[in-house]
Amino acid sequence: MTGPLSDYRVLELTSTVSGPMAGMILADQGADVIKIEPPLLGDTARFLGSSRAGMGGMYAVLNRNKRSLVLDLKGEEDMEIFLQLVATADVLLENYRPGIMRKLGIDHTSLAKINPKLIYASISGYGQEGPYKNRRVYDPLIQATTGLAHAQGVEEPRNVQSIVFDKITGMTTAQAVTTALLQREKTGQGQYLPVSMLESALYYNWPDMMWSRTLQGDGISYAGELADYFQIFKLKDGSVSIVLVADPAVELLCVWRGNTLHEDPRFKTLLDRLKNATAWKLAVEEMLADLTAEEVCETLDSFGVPVARVNTLDEVHEDPQVLHDGSLIETTHPVIGDMRLPRPPVRFIGQDLDPENFPARHAAFLGEHNREILSELKVDEAAIARMEQREENNHKLISAATAAAADTG
Repeated sequence: MTGPLSDYRVLELTSTVSGPMAGMILADQGADVIKIEPPLLGDTARFLGSSRAGMGGMYAVLNRNKRSLVLDLKGEEDMEIFLQLVATADVLLENYRPGIMRKLGIDHTSLAKINPKLIYASISGYGQEGPYKNRRVYDPLIQATTGLAHAQGVEEPRNVQSIVFDKITGMTTAQAVTTALLQREKTGQGQYLPVSMLESALYYNWPDMMWSRTLQGDGISYAGELADYFQIFKLKDGSVSIVLVADPAVELLCVWRGNTLHEDPRFKTLLDRLKNATAWKLAVEEMLADLTAEEVCETLDSFGVPVARVNTLDEVHEDPQVLHDGSLIETTHPVIGDMRLPRPPVRFIGQDLDPENFPARHAAFLGEHNREILSELKVDEAAIARMEQREENNHKLISAATAAAADTG
């Protein structure tokens, strides 16, 4: 993989989404990311969601451009190999529950003795310390704690239909790692980077979702909630998002439709429309009921009124702008077959992101690069053979268990 991080090695001891997302970003930018997984199942996210030939779509996206190495970190021989890798690494990513890495003897303090320049990033749900540190954490729990679920429906809180904070935490971690690498160029020192989903979520939420709770004390002019400014309107063949914040935009809409809704006392100003949001939504939908989404988008866009069609999940890849930018890549995984995935949103000088060459590596099956990586470390051939035999035995166990489950299912 070409890119600005092509001279850096990252050891990724993570699973599910937050850690793999951070590793994916670094790998997409050229880093040699070695995903170190435990025997038998490895990262169980392999089996989440829609899948084919033993790998799920989410896993295939988040673990592209990485190499997979199986190590049992509770075994002496495998631990020795791991420590050899640490000595060659620039970055270590982990998202184990707080305290686990210390129990294994591979916390930052321990590994810094081997490699003082190591950037060690620890991802957790609620942080390494505090009353929630040992909670099992999923994205919806962070949505609940940080108020996002409440913001989606004050009377009936609900989750955003995306694991938004897992991904935000992954992005935050990747940015922190590259900044730490830049700082290391100046200081020559590695460092420990604890990153929590909670703090990443608060950092992400605050500017807009909490703008009414930022200023403290008296003399504050309340402006409502930003999310209330924006509504989705149903049409005869779908829905559109129209930003009707400015009064002139409302007037343009109404004049186009031969309607005097903009003169209605309930809707004359933005504050009026916010106070009567439900009535405003119904009135606009009635005014546009005979139109298609394409007609509304083309006309309002020509007027300079902000508008966009609400694409269904099955329409996103056909959006004209997405097609024009080549934002989505059609490719074929050598085992799981044809797939569609997003191209990195930032292109760096000298980086080849041509659809024919991206990703440079498709997501690997468990232990796919064992021999390759161990040979690079000059591990004894007998030790490599023992590990390969272990993995073969584990594969047979999994196959037998899967067959048994199918028979009883």
